[in-house]
Amino acid sequence: MRAAYQPSDVRLLDRHGAVIHELRRDPTRRRFEWTALADVSPAVRTAVVAAEDGRFYAHHGVDWWALGAAMVGRVSGGPARGASTISMQVARLLTPDLQAGGSATLRGKWRQMLAARAIERAWTKAEILETYLNLATFRGEVQGWRLRPACCSTRRRTG
Repeated sequence: MRAAYQPSDVRLLDRHGAVIHELRRDPTRRRFEWTALADVSPAVRTAVVAAEDGRFYAHHGVDWWALGAAMVGRVSGGPARGASTISMQVARLLTPDLQAGGSATLRGKWRQMLAARAIERAWTKAEILETYLNLATFRGEVQGWRLRPACCSTRRRTG
């Protein structure tokens, strides 16, 4: 996954390797450089898992309890509630035909669940969470998790 990942900005560096300009090559979204899970604060990881998929570490791609609660809520006329796990969201982010409404149908949701189960068999939970943190949209058009803006890099300029 990391090898195919491309940030949306191209950086122009001076001869010392300091960023002097960033040029956006993808106007539809802002994609930062890949961030390793170890570089993401444990508090952020905990908060994302709590908000998106509270039983992330307990299921194998599909949270049957959340799915059942969402179905009961829908049948009883209660408020709409999501049941997509982080693994299901990663499956949607990685599979073009599940994007843009492709997972809104019952058939699409079933395909998303099958894809999530396949991902869970092939990847560790850490790999799934790292992929989610890098591919999910967090702030408007911003995709992925960025540690610090390029302007505030800790790299020191020499010369």
